[in-house]
Amino acid sequence: MLKRYFRPLSTLLALASIALLLVGCTSKTTAPHHSRKINVVASLDFYGETAKAVLGNKGTVTSIIDKPSMEPHEYEPTTKTAKQVSNADVLIYNGLGYDTWMNRLSADNTGTTKIEVAQGIMHKRNGDNEHIWYSMKTMPKLANELANQFAKRQPANKAYFKRNAKRYIQSLKPLDQKITQLRQNSHHDRVNVSEPVFDYSLTEMGYRQNNNHYAQAVQNDTDPSPKDIKQMQADIRHHKIAFFVVNTQEISKMTTNLLTLAKSSGVPIVRVTESQPANTNYKDWMMHQFNEVQRIQEKTR
Repeated sequence: MLKRYFRPLSTLLALASIALLLVGCTSKTTAPHHSRKINVVASLDFYGETAKAVLGNKGTVTSIIDKPSMEPHEYEPTTKTAKQVSNADVLIYNGLGYDTWMNRLSADNTGTTKIEVAQGIMHKRNGDNEHIWYSMKTMPKLANELANQFAKRQPANKAYFKRNAKRYIQSLKPLDQKITQLRQNSHHDRVNVSEPVFDYSLTEMGYRQNNNHYAQAVQNDTDPSPKDIKQMQADIRHHKIAFFVVNTQEISKMTTNLLTLAKSSGVPIVRVTESQPANTNYKDWMMHQFNEVQRIQEKTR
């Protein structure tokens, strides 16, 4: 979905009132507790999934955004959410402006381990693509970091956390294998996207994104230029791209028009989502989308 920097006044007032309610309630010690359960709060469900896999039965994990219908950019924290964040031993959030409400809620937390995945794990900078969970390097790195951080709080369970992280990373190996297979058959072809959700995966597959200006405009929540739109249309009409990637959770009038053009022109369409669908897990979600790319490759051989 689109990056939005503006926040409604009601959201800011709500955050301010929540902060007042929680003053004095955020102090906690960072000293290891061998028996006390570790309380983890993740901003997004797929990060929570990774945390659960590593933490096992040594604590609890709460994911704030846990439904595909919830928009992370526009989420307005409740007092309940603020208390959950305040009581967390470990916080996991995306960063890069994707879930800025987490920064505000945790600003006064002391003794809390804060893991900002984008900059802290993946070493991204402001302005980089925020959809870092679409890089197959992200979850393994996060799992190992979580194992290290959990071990600091429960040193006696260090080996347990390491084993869990290793097991989880191993469960994701089919995704790496699929990426390798797709890269062998991508031929460095060009593709267009409705917005830059799937870009990290596309790059790892060996594809080249051909409409950077258009995608960046959408990323910044601005209108693409007429020139960029014409380029997109020409790419589709003249089959200059291998396929068109569409985020099905954000279908604007322009996207609908481009979809119609792609269908009438015989250009394949890869449908992806920004949020993890209900009743699935990260691996299956990614694999389903990768399989769409594979089907297109097989048809065009």
